[in-house]
Amino acid sequence: MINGLRRIPVCVWLAVFAILSPAVSWAETAQRAVTLGRETELIAARTPAEAEAPQDDPAQQKGVFNPQEGFQAGTWHLGAVAGYSTPLNLPPRERGAPNVHFAPLFLQAGYTVTDVHGPTPIRGSAEVILEPTFLITSTPKKTFGEGASLLARYNFVTGTRLVPFFDLGVGILHWNLELRNPRILGTRFNFTLQAGTGLHYFVTDHLAVTGEVRLHHISNAGRQSPNIGVNSMVYVLGASYFF
Repeated sequence: MINGLRRIPVCVWLAVFAILSPAVSWAETAQRAVTLGRETELIAARTPAEAEAPQDDPAQQKGVFNPQEGFQAGTWHLGAVAGYSTPLNLPPRERGAPNVHFAPLFLQAGYTVTDVHGPTPIRGSAEVILEPTFLITSTPKKTFGEGASLLARYNFVTGTRLVPFFDLGVGILHWNLELRNPRILGTRFNFTLQAGTGLHYFVTDHLAVTGEVRLHHISNAGRQSPNIGVNSMVYVLGASYFF
C-alpha cells in the first residue's frame, strides 16, 4: 500500500493539499464563529436582567423618597401657613361666645430635637417650633395683631409621603381688639394657648404641603377686666421646607 501511495504523482498530492487546506481553515473559522455567537447570546441575555436590577441602576436609585431624612435630630424646617377662624363657644357658657373672626398668618422655624424612634404606629420624632404670628381681625371691627408662639410638635413618620402630626404651644399677642370692643378684652397685651393636629404631604424630598386644624385661645390671663377669652377653631394651609 505504501508503495502504491509512492507511485501517486506529486502533482496529485499538491492538488489534494490545495483542496484540504482551505477546507480545514474554513472549518476552524466556522467553529470560532459559532463559539463567538454563543458568547454574544449569553451576554445579551444577561444585560437586560442586570439593567432591571435596581441595585445596579443608579438612575433608578436617584430620587428615591426617604421620608425619614427631614425628621432626624438636627434637621430644620421653614414654613408658612395661613387661613381663617370661626368662633367657638366654650365654658363658662353664661358669658356667651364673642363673635370674633380673624385671618391668621403663621411663619414657622422648626428644629428637630430627637431622631425617628418608636414602634409603628407611633414611630416619629419631636420638634420645637418658633412661630411669629400675625392676625387680621374682620369681626367685630377691622384691626391687627402680632406676636409669637413656641410650639412642641410630634411628627408621625409613616414611611410614606403622608406625615401626620400634632402640636401644642403658648404665645404672646399684641392685639388692638380691646380698643374696638372693650367688653371682650381689657388689655392690648394678651396670651395665646393652642393645640392642633395636621398633615404634611411631601411633593418632593424636601417640600411639603401642610394643613392643620387648631383650637386657639386668646386672653389676658385675668390681669385686667374684662377678660372674656376669644376661643376659635383655626384652619390653615401652607407649605413647609425641610433640610
